[in-house]
Amino acid sequence: MSHCKFCDMIEKNAYDIIYSDRLYAASLDNCPKNVGHFLIFTRRHIKSVFDLTDEEMLEGRKVLDRVLKDFPNIDFIGRYRHFISLAPASDKKVIERCHNAVEFIERESQLEPSGFSYGVNEGMDSGKEHDHLHMHVVPAYTNSTNRRGFRFLF
Repeated sequence: MSHCKFCDMIEKNAYDIIYSDRLYAASLDNCPKNVGHFLIFTRRHIKSVFDLTDEEMLEGRKVLDRVLKDFPNIDFIGRYRHFISLAPASDKKVIERCHNAVEFIERESQLEPSGFSYGVNEGMDSGKEHDHLHMHVVPAYTNSTNRRGFRFLF
């Protein structure tokens, strides 16, 4: 199999992982569209939602609940600073978005999303960048400007 970012994270039990069970793992996105943007991905290397087993389909929803429940305990600042330290200087987008996330967190006393957008990019023409099934979960906050979901995030 060729290099897969998600399989590598699972294999190495990378610092990036914020949740893991026998079917799924989750990590913060290293180029967050909003503070707390995370990805849920199957431990099994599959490409499409149509490759999910019935068990994986049912458990995926529960993973979303579990990560959102643990949201207040995640060390976002530490993880975003970690992403900044790993990013090449030429990757201005990652560095800027992670810096903006740290600044937002430092201004807020608590991260309390007022909602979130979630979805899967299916097929390369949808904007899918990785050949491993993953779901984006992007929190929304009362004090931020994302009021139109995914259509205006990217």
